[in-house]
Amino acid sequence: DRMKITYLNHSGYVLEIDDRILVFDYYEGGLPKLPETAGVYVFASHVHYDHFNKQIFEWQSYFKDIHFILSDDIEAEGPEGSCTYIGPCQELTLDGMRIRTLRSTDEGVAFLVKVGEKTIYHGGDLNWWHWEEESGVYNEMMRRRYQREIEKLAKESIDVAFLPLDPRQEEQYAWGFDYFMRHTQTGCAFPMHLWGKYETCDRLLEDPVSEPYRERVRRITKIHQRIEI
Repeated sequence: DRMKITYLNHSGYVLEIDDRILVFDYYEGGLPKLPETAGVYVFASHVHYDHFNKQIFEWQSYFKDIHFILSDDIEAEGPEGSCTYIGPCQELTLDGMRIRTLRSTDEGVAFLVKVGEKTIYHGGDLNWWHWEEESGVYNEMMRRRYQREIEKLAKESIDVAFLPLDPRQEEQYAWGFDYFMRHTQTGCAFPMHLWGKYETCDRLLEDPVSEPYRERVRRITKIHQRIEI
């Protein structure tokens, strides 16, 4: 099955697969033109403004079949009967999709979604957050927590992964991305959380560290970029 993927902005992506549309971490801008007859599933990994915008609830007037899957740290009340709240380390089945969560190293969750034969991962803010201004104890805790979560994916075969690649981390910008790609079976990876600095993708692709998996990383250059895989 072919998948159409559209980069929205920041950590926001739309994935079209079969007769379903999956929207992850929308926070601003418009949606691309989408088939109105498809089932739409809107995921929000946590409450931070750059990952969740309650504007998503207005989409119910455009799409006949829409469901919201929200991290349980989001207190906004969406349309009755259309919202499912989920915490870390939980699993649920929704319309034949199997959804599993990991615990973020920041707020909320990361999502692992199985649609038919395909497995999609969206990291939210689950990342190896290393900050020079933080203490050694803090950074070591972050390393351990991140690696522990990613190790839970060791037996999964992931077709598409959306992964933070944050330029604010300076020399440590790719630690989380690199660890994920080396410790999971991932076919195709899309950077996110770039803060508009698309040159961070080029930096990774030119960085010797990415040599083992470079061919599996998609380069993001602009809002509403569409890639078919």
